[in-house]
Amino acid sequence: MNFHWGVALPNYGPHAERLVLVDTAQAAEDLGFDSVWLTDHVALPEEDAARFGRILEAITSLAYLAGVTQRIGLGLSALVLPQRNPVVVAKQLATADRLSGGRVRLAAALGWSRGEFANLGADFSTRARRLEEGLRLLRTLWRGPRVVSFAGEFYRVTRAVMEPPPLQPGGPPLWVAGNSPQALQRALFYADGWHPNARAPQWLAQRLQAQRAAMAARPFDVVLRIRLDFAAAQGPEGGLFGPPEQVARQLAAQARAGATGFVINFLAPTPQERLRAMRRFVEQVQPAFATLLAGGSP
Repeated sequence: MNFHWGVALPNYGPHAERLVLVDTAQAAEDLGFDSVWLTDHVALPEEDAARFGRILEAITSLAYLAGVTQRIGLGLSALVLPQRNPVVVAKQLATADRLSGGRVRLAAALGWSRGEFANLGADFSTRARRLEEGLRLLRTLWRGPRVVSFAGEFYRVTRAVMEPPPLQPGGPPLWVAGNSPQALQRALFYADGWHPNARAPQWLAQRLQAQRAAMAARPFDVVLRIRLDFAAAQGPEGGLFGPPEQVARQLAAQARAGATGFVINFLAPTPQERLRAMRRFVEQVQPAFATLLAGGSP
């Protein structure tokens, strides 16, 4: 089985600067990762902004990175779709997909900060219905025809010309982020995959158990966003920590539970140490992981 290997980029926090972003994305491409991913927030209120208050806007950053990379997938993990106009998002990502040579990916999220919704003039109470309708509208706009009409509860499009379309037929791969049973249901109904934050492998197996038949009916990704810290002796359930052999065992447990890929947030005190951790992962963790899945020992 081919696993998807992604890198969560540091477009938020103290390292969120142009050169760090470019260096990390280009290193991920050179090392053979499949994709790099940008985190989305726009205007968090101060009380919610401890982690993501300092952040480079995700879609703008994705478009910029398209010009300084050549092959690697460019993703959003995860775009809070109910805060944005999905027609504008569809146009932005269709444009980025064409200009990048068909490399855009999207994970769409429900959102959690009531204050950020208020700051953006969006209704927090209807965000679940807006997300579902927004996913339908993205698909409609990306798949055509050339002139699109759409009438929903929240969004209405009348004979809109959406050209040029995305380079990828049907539009960029679309996942639904979130850890709730409802998020998985939305992913199965509206999207190509599910993108939860990692928890213990037993949690993942239980979440997926009732959906095995639906997942087997068509191609469907289960790609975990997961933290990795080689320097930590132990960490929270669902994270990756310790030496490479231990990290490989933790990843193999998630794969056996149903994961088909990972977007890895490499925790490191400096950008240079992050790049070293990425190289260590490719050189030591990935081979050990492949051996474990083949039935051997690392």
